[in-house]
Amino acid sequence: MQEHRASGIKPRERRRKRGFEMLRAGVPKATIAREVSVAYKTIWEWENRLRTMGSDAWRDEKQPGRPMKLTGAQRKRLVKILLKGALNYGFENDLWTLKRVAQVIKKEFNITYNVTHVWRVLRGLGLTAQVPLKQALERDEDYIREWLEERWPKLYRKARESGSNVVFVDESGLSNEPNVTRTWAPRGSRPKLRHSAVQRKLSFISAVTMDAELFFSVHDHAITGAEVILFLHMLSKRIPRMMLLWDNASIHRSLEVKEFLYAMKHRMEVHRFPAYAPELNPDEYVLSHLKCKELANFCPRNEGEMRLGLKKAIARMMRKPKLIQRLMLGSPLFIRKY
Repeated sequence: MQEHRASGIKPRERRRKRGFEMLRAGVPKATIAREVSVAYKTIWEWENRLRTMGSDAWRDEKQPGRPMKLTGAQRKRLVKILLKGALNYGFENDLWTLKRVAQVIKKEFNITYNVTHVWRVLRGLGLTAQVPLKQALERDEDYIREWLEERWPKLYRKARESGSNVVFVDESGLSNEPNVTRTWAPRGSRPKLRHSAVQRKLSFISAVTMDAELFFSVHDHAITGAEVILFLHMLSKRIPRMMLLWDNASIHRSLEVKEFLYAMKHRMEVHRFPAYAPELNPDEYVLSHLKCKELANFCPRNEGEMRLGLKKAIARMMRKPKLIQRLMLGSPLFIRKY
């Protein structure tokens, strides 16, 4: 039975195929009916089918089903409209709902769809419901594309030729308010996360190398240039020569950080990602996993528990270099091989 399922032959097709083989072998119809457990008149129908349709007539005939209302050209046009966004079409925000898509189909093609069927139409077009990625209006898309396609490959080759280790740096924070994600609970009974209403926050600096080596520094106050310098000094003890890539944050441009980097210029070369392009930094994906997966639904009662939980989560990730490598691959930096 498993063999037939694996080969894509349905049970009724298998029975029919056996009956066809027995018919060609000259086995009496009554015997065939008993052997394959079908009605005697069915064997007569099979014989007629075999005679008129040939030896492959044991296969089921494909049922065409109801024809699609939208033509191929209309479907392509609908996709173009949807990809331009709901705001571009005239709606007050950039959100496609099933009701809005149904309205577009009615307006553009004079075809009426039930809202629940619009879901099937969208799936048939290869579209799925997704949470949008937020992007700043101030982004320079042309510069970001140029940096990614031309500047980054040059930097990477330069690092390899000089023996520098490429290090991606970022800062983030952790609040005692949980990053809520789905969990299991009885149907109809929504689970509750009890957490402290007193706002507490930890700040941390992290760095990840091309070899998925992870570094962290945790602080109970906002990060300033002094903490950045301490972190870079710690990195310099572990990595003899490095090329740092980070964003354009004000603490990275502070006078004290610039002075430190100038003093370390023989061991530490620094470059910035394009403004408003956090998706380029591989460390962003590592930090997102840390907060949204490793610390999902984490409800510390005090700062001590929050610090301990953060350090344990960091330690878990440090023991999983393959996981870190997979997370880093989310960055567009690794679309091409260098």
